[in-house]
Amino acid sequence: MSSLEEELTCSVCRDFFSQAHPLPCGHSFCSACIREAWSVQVEGKSRFTCPQCQEEHGEVLCDCCPPGAAEGQPLLAVKTCLKCEVSLCAEHLQPHLERPAFSTHLLVDPLGDLSQRKCPTHTEILRYYCADERVYVCSDCLLDGGHAQHKVKALKQVEEDLKIILQTLLSKAEEKLKDGVQILKEHEAIDSTMADSLNKDHTQVERLGSDLQVQVKRLVDALREITKREKQQVIKRVHEDCSRVRSDMCQVLSIQHYLASLLAETDPFLLIWVGHGAKQTCCSTAFQSDDTKLLADLNNPLFIPEAVSLDRKHILEDIESKYREFITGTLRCLMTRVKNRLPCAAHPERFDHWPQVLTAQAFTSGTHYWELEAEGFWDIGICYRSIGRKGKDGNAFGNNKHDRKLAAWHNRRKTRLTYQMTGNRVAVAVDYGAGTVTYSEVGPSNNLTHLYTFSTLFTQPVCLGFGLYKAELNSRISIVKL
Repeated sequence: MSSLEEELTCSVCRDFFSQAHPLPCGHSFCSACIREAWSVQVEGKSRFTCPQCQEEHGEVLCDCCPPGAAEGQPLLAVKTCLKCEVSLCAEHLQPHLERPAFSTHLLVDPLGDLSQRKCPTHTEILRYYCADERVYVCSDCLLDGGHAQHKVKALKQVEEDLKIILQTLLSKAEEKLKDGVQILKEHEAIDSTMADSLNKDHTQVERLGSDLQVQVKRLVDALREITKREKQQVIKRVHEDCSRVRSDMCQVLSIQHYLASLLAETDPFLLIWVGHGAKQTCCSTAFQSDDTKLLADLNNPLFIPEAVSLDRKHILEDIESKYREFITGTLRCLMTRVKNRLPCAAHPERFDHWPQVLTAQAFTSGTHYWELEAEGFWDIGICYRSIGRKGKDGNAFGNNKHDRKLAAWHNRRKTRLTYQMTGNRVAVAVDYGAGTVTYSEVGPSNNLTHLYTFSTLFTQPVCLGFGLYKAELNSRISIVKL
């Protein structure tokens, strides 16, 4: 690789850089590699080192101490003054720290070789920084006029300005770390809390699984019973119809044998005696017999069974009824108000202020009916699916307190009801076409007591909604019948 390419290549990532960042040792790196290398603190090293040569300034002797001082042990410098171009031990550094004349001198960590801090053109100490060209300059560089229109500041001023920025960024980083620690603390606390909650959830899932298996078995048994009963009824009816047809055929066969025997009789006296004679008419001979029952049976038409209906509507209705019972029993909607907000992810369809939920199913026609059990502080409503979910205003249902005093709400208007419920079961009936919503109380014998009826014109899909308030009242709602 040519020397020019080597100078333009970062020795860490081996990519060309557009802006070199030289270190005092002479090596240059791109800003990303410098930041990454210096973001990791190496144990035992308190200063930044070159990622390539790992150069770190070693021991530097004090330039003001006479040779052989302190019993032959050289005194180590603690600072280097770039203006005086000397390295100073702690003792000789005191004048620079105490006397005002040295207040403008720039002190850095001890440097053994000042050549990297000198201008390559004028061999003067680099005491200034040009922000426009992002280079260090000496006093002679300024006198040459090459940076006359540039923003040039003394290194001490640049250091102070940069440290103010760095201190601001450091404070921001520390604040961010503090927030991270708080977040971790909160989530670690949630972890233990959630463990108990998840165990309860697991128990509930297992219980629901067992209940579901029982309900599924009941559903399958009920459906089998429906088809079995239908099959037995059809078979019984067919057998009864066939028996009746056979009975009629047996009767006709008996008459046939009787008449055939008469026709085969060769003794006229016997034939007449059995037939009780014959009467001649002008047109024909009519068979006369005292056996009127025989004639009635012969003239009576054979029994023709009605065709077995292939209409399975009643079976489907029974199956649908059982299925609805299954849905009610297994997917019974139970909602309970809790004291603390659950850690649920944000969702556009979730109410963020009011403790309310909507059913997933919405409808635009037909009649619908539910029965619900409600306790505590609650509300039950029919609303448009498009109801607002975010914020407080205009997104709330009405509410009814635990003292069983009721109120009806519509378009933000409240109607107090004089009726007081004696139980906790409420029936809701919706007739979309008629535009009515009727609320009733379900009594112990399933009798309905009318509470209130809304009348309106539905223009959008509507659905059932619930609201629960005051967890201390154990507020809850459950759907018990669809």
